[in-house]
Amino acid sequence: MNLKEAQFFTARELESPDCTGVPASYLVKALLLKARRRLLGRWADRGARFVWTLNAVSDAYGPADNVRNYLERRTIRKILADVGGGRRLGHACEVGCGYGRLIMVLAEFADHVKGFEREPHLVDIGRRLLPGVAFERVDALTAIDDKTSYDFAMTCTVLQHLTDAEAREVCAVLRRLAPEGHVLLIEKTAAIGTTAGAEDGSQFLSRARSIETYQQMMQPFKLVLHRDRVVEPTYFNPTPGQCMLFASPGRGGGPA
Repeated sequence: MNLKEAQFFTARELESPDCTGVPASYLVKALLLKARRRLLGRWADRGARFVWTLNAVSDAYGPADNVRNYLERRTIRKILADVGGGRRLGHACEVGCGYGRLIMVLAEFADHVKGFEREPHLVDIGRRLLPGVAFERVDALTAIDDKTSYDFAMTCTVLQHLTDAEAREVCAVLRRLAPEGHVLLIEKTAAIGTTAGAEDGSQFLSRARSIETYQQMMQPFKLVLHRDRVVEPTYFNPTPGQCMLFASPGRGGGPA
């Protein structure tokens, strides 16, 4: 895009990906799908589950995305340092890892790192970009069948997009994955931007739950640490969530 072309866009629009570099076929498909969604969507797409794209994985773009990634990785890094107590972990995993936006931090602290993800296109990206991380595609996050005993398991902004029943099932999966370790949940706890959504996974759902609710879902694991989720200061939600660290019953009262 040159200077004369840029004058047709607002400053805010210039923060988005350069649409002039998008293939014409993609733009045509996008316009046709918009028309289809408006005319036939409610009827033709009934029961079709919501698919997570790159934009949905992180709703920040360009500079904001870079700042968010740095801030969130920094927070996770601090928590992992407390968990490890100066020692490397053996196994760590992320449930609902997407393309690996945050999972690379686990590799700094653990010898073996694995990510579980439902969307095949995100798994393909992760495998290409992070060959040192094992990515496993699963049909559902509630149906992970991995017998490894992980020292650390985490999920970030995943449970908030699930129904209550699904969130409880994923919490049970996380407890099973780390029976003698720690589980980190990073989720929305204030109801800003909450959607009504659907109960069958066919529409986008964003649901806030209190720390107390997650404590109940994670029993008998104990909450041993919680701190604010920190993202870029321009994000629409000034309280985007909490980082909640839980310890298995046999680990006592602290992270290390």
